[in-house]
Amino acid sequence: MANPYAAPQGEFYQQPQQPVIEYASRDKRLLGAIIDGLVILPLAVPAGFAMGMAVAMYVENEIVAQLINSVVGGFIGLGMFLVLHGYLLATSGKTIGKWVMKTTIVDRQTHQLLPLPQLFIKRYLIMGVLTMIPFIGGLLGLINVLLIFRATHACLHDDLAGTMVINDPAR
Repeated sequence: MANPYAAPQGEFYQQPQQPVIEYASRDKRLLGAIIDGLVILPLAVPAGFAMGMAVAMYVENEIVAQLINSVVGGFIGLGMFLVLHGYLLATSGKTIGKWVMKTTIVDRQTHQLLPLPQLFIKRYLIMGVLTMIPFIGGLLGLINVLLIFRATHACLHDDLAGTMVINDPAR
């Protein structure tokens, strides 16, 4: 005998299926990063040159000059990054390179977009500051990119921010 209180059965009453979350491929992530680098290059080179010249004119100690160039240059670079990519990151979880490659940054647990301050601080600022540390910064940068060879294609900055890069769900 059928249970009169059971949920209706049949094709009409099936639960909607969750969209399949697909990790962005390594080549898409690499090409997106290359595009981002090419986009910022025309701004970063003249700014770095101007800053280097200004520091060289006013700072005599070479070690202090290198430290100023690294720290100030790093924060100027992060600022340029935010100016170029901030709107897309805030509205769609993408940089220009991710927009071209049709990938999106989402929260690892909820698969939702993150607010811009949280995304920028956890994903970009922390890693940017860590890579500025003399001696170990370069090693951390290398470890960051080499971790993409895991099954999840996640880099160290993804782990720090709790993010993942996926193929656009709207494709």
